[in-house]
Amino acid sequence: MGPLLVLADATFAPRSRFPLHAHRDMDILSVVVDGTLTHHGDQAHGASLGPRSAQLISARDGMNHAEGNDTDRPTRMLQLWLRPRAHGGPPAYFARQLAGEGRQLVAGDEGMPLSADARVWWLSLAAGRPEPLTVAPGRQGYLLALSTSLRVTGPRADAGVSLAIGEGLEVGEGELEITPETTGAALWVDLGRE
Repeated sequence: MGPLLVLADATFAPRSRFPLHAHRDMDILSVVVDGTLTHHGDQAHGASLGPRSAQLISARDGMNHAEGNDTDRPTRMLQLWLRPRAHGGPPAYFARQLAGEGRQLVAGDEGMPLSADARVWWLSLAAGRPEPLTVAPGRQGYLLALSTSLRVTGPRADAGVSLAIGEGLEVGEGELEITPETTGAALWVDLGRE
């Protein structure tokens, strides 16, 4: 879907990790939903991220890293792999902690600059309160229900679509509205069309 190649919803068991491995010419965004994620590698060795925090690895010319859960509790995280618009250059690492409620930009600004044509938001949602979303002309979106079921109305969902926790929906341009069943969160990804 545009520059979004992978969106994985994964849980690390306590005291587990992916071993050291290489990446190149890819933006890799990890968003911690619950627990603690630890990053080791060429960039930001030993960084530790808690709930509602994110890290961006802009691998460019290449970098090595490992990540996992060094705690005694499970860690749930999302990982997005995004194809950059241009290749090459020195690798970079960025991290961000989200604070507050409402719609919060996770990545796609100066503090978490994606090389891909994308922006990623965390949506804190109140039970039964509709949240409007817009997909601009020439763009597309992806919605993921993180911790509440969602009712979606809008383009390609004219009669209404329900998403259970963990389910996602590709959305074309236009206006849509999401209504959460309970207080919870969703992830919204705005993407260019390639």
